[in-house]
Amino acid sequence: MFANKIIIRTTWIHGSRRPVTIALAFLTIMFLLSTSGAYAQGSIRAWGMAGGLTAGARGLDAVEFNPANLALSPGTNIGLVGVAVDVNNNALSLNRYNEITGAYLDEADKNQILSDIPESGLRLGANVRASALGVQVGNMAITFEAWGAGQGNLDRDYFDLVLFGNELDKTIDFSDTHGEGYALATTALSYGRQVYETDDYTLYGGMNVRYFQGFYEMHVEEAFGQMTTTMEEISGEALVSTLFAEGGSGAGLDLGMAMQIPDSWTFGLAFDNFYSNINWNTDVEAREFSLDASDINITNDDLDESIADADTVFYGGEYSTSLPRVMRLGAANRFGKFNLAADYVQGFSTRPTSSTTPQLILGAEWDLCSYFVPRAGMSLGGLAGRSLAGGFGLGLGPWKLDMAAMTRGGLTGGGTKGAGFAMGTSLKF
Repeated sequence: MFANKIIIRTTWIHGSRRPVTIALAFLTIMFLLSTSGAYAQGSIRAWGMAGGLTAGARGLDAVEFNPANLALSPGTNIGLVGVAVDVNNNALSLNRYNEITGAYLDEADKNQILSDIPESGLRLGANVRASALGVQVGNMAITFEAWGAGQGNLDRDYFDLVLFGNELDKTIDFSDTHGEGYALATTALSYGRQVYETDDYTLYGGMNVRYFQGFYEMHVEEAFGQMTTTMEEISGEALVSTLFAEGGSGAGLDLGMAMQIPDSWTFGLAFDNFYSNINWNTDVEAREFSLDASDINITNDDLDESIADADTVFYGGEYSTSLPRVMRLGAANRFGKFNLAADYVQGFSTRPTSSTTPQLILGAEWDLCSYFVPRAGMSLGGLAGRSLAGGFGLGLGPWKLDMAAMTRGGLTGGGTKGAGFAMGTSLKF
């Protein structure tokens, strides 16, 4: 495996006010970055219910949430176009950002900003999902989509340095810094069928077999940095190693099961990316940048001799990545005109579209009339934390339009740490 390593020495004059100015600039850049990308998962109908559709998905929605539910999907569904964007971070709310933008930061303000950032660092997520075409006929479907995902994490000590400067006899460590991102297209063939039946319940199974065409992949293989300030000198080092490719291909498999109790509850279990492997083999580039510095002080008249840096690019062999595996368990039932759903989501790694923190989802859909269906939902935990969602579906004969919006990391507009929006149109027969 190639590695790209960068060592960066940062030199601050103790007591300087430059960190305050740089803090404002840096936080502004980070907020803009966190809202310029996108993060999207699943169907627009599910978005309006905060993502709770593992048991209730039907038609093309079943491809995204549980392919076993294709066995419960009569008729034909043609997805015309859809897009969903979602951005989030784990530290700065909209209210906090508005407070610090353009303001002079006193000691209390800087302490508050630092306390907002978790010990694990500032995480930014930016992903997108778009669908160009999908066709479901009975228990089979074929879909074409484009996926993009990215996540980065900056060590909390970096913000300590930016906000308060380098303190005497203190070592700043930037080692908890990492990130990855990718863009790819996927074609999925999906199938669901009944596998077992009794008088009390019926079991169904299903799968998505996927082909991936990768366009871009980048990840940080290694990153660390330290800086120490003493009465005699400032010294430190930093290292960043990245791997990059501009093309590849691979395959994946999603699995699902469903259990339906007659005239009662439906339960679902699904594994996204149960298997996935993408081999990146086009324009593979590994870059290594390093910097090391020592004996930086006011008496040193040759700082060039005290700082050593190197920037090296390697071109070479292919490598493979996988997509994060996620398990979802759901239940759904209909009560009159209301469809109610509850989901439990568990990721097996913390990556751009998954988290090891469990997520609980509650969602509802109201069949108000044939042409207007409002939806709402709430989720706790997971990658983005507390979220509220709302949306609606409009229908005019076979033509359907769905829209949804969601807060991320907060239940109010000012307290949110991100947002999502999705819309799509389809034909249903």
